[in-house]
Formats: sequence, structure tokens, C-alpha cells
Amino acid sequence: MCSAIARTVAWIVVSLLLLTGASAGGHTLIATDADHVAIQGYDTVAYFTDGDAVMGSDRFEYAWDDAKWRFASAAHRELFIADPDRYMPRFGGNCAGAMMDGLLVPANPKAWAIVDGKLYMVAGDAKDIDEWKADAAANIKKANQKWPEAQNHRAGESQ
Repeated sequence: MCSAIARTVAWIVVSLLLLTGASAGGHTLIATDADHVAIQGYDTVAYFTDGDAVMGSDRFEYAWDDAKWRFASAAHRELFIADPDRYMPRFGGNCAGAMMDGLLVPANPKAWAIVDGKLYMVAGDAKDIDEWKADAAANIKKANQKWPEAQNHRAGESQ
């Protein structure tokens, strides 16, 4: 599962966290690349409207919460602008499985699920998201408990 992967690649995770543009100071920690592009440039609205992981375009970019969000169309960008909290992935696009252990690991935008109207991603692949979904309610509860602590810890590192 995602938490096992996170432990196995812990030394890589540290490097990835140094590259993530996640910031504190009133912002949600968002998994970004060195250019502050969220969730590897995937269109977060498309998961809801298209039911698929769709790459966004810099033509339809929107800066929000200290990250650049990319969309496949102007319509998707407008939906996000109108209600970003609805479309933003939980845990800022970090792995929902790793968050169960309080770890900030950028997720794989192709390994995702919508549960109770919220978008979750894991760092692994389709097998990992299937394992995570098998006990989604308990996994979400555990990750939600760790999320504030992970944000506070990361905020302390940024200062």
C-alpha cells in the first residue's frame, strides 16, 4: 500500500519534499513541482467532470493558494475558480496512504478516487488506489487526523 511505498523510498521523499512548492503561512500544503505547478499539471476538475486523469495546459492556468493549477479547458478553469475547495485534491495532492502515517509524499495523479465527493490520490498505481479504496472510510479518518500535524510540521520547517 502507499504507506509501505513511502517507507521504502523515505530518502527519496525527503528530496521530493524539498522540491515541493508547498508552503505554510495560511496556505494549504500543495504538492507542486519546482515551478509551483500543482499535481504535475493535471486538471483537477476533469476527475469530476470527465471521470479521468487529464493533463492540463498552461494556456488555462490559474494561480491559487500558492500554486499554479492547470486545466484542459477554460470551462474547467472557471469551475475551479468558482469553487476551488470542491475540486482541490485532499491533502493538497499528497498521497492519502502516506498521510495515514503523517508523511507528505506527492501523489501520482493517475492513481485517484473520488470518495464522498472528494478527490484522493496515492503515490502508487492502480493497485495501490484499489487497496486504499477497500477501506476508504477508515483510511480517510486516519489521514485526516494526521493532516493538521503534517501541515504544522512542514510550516515549522519553512520558518
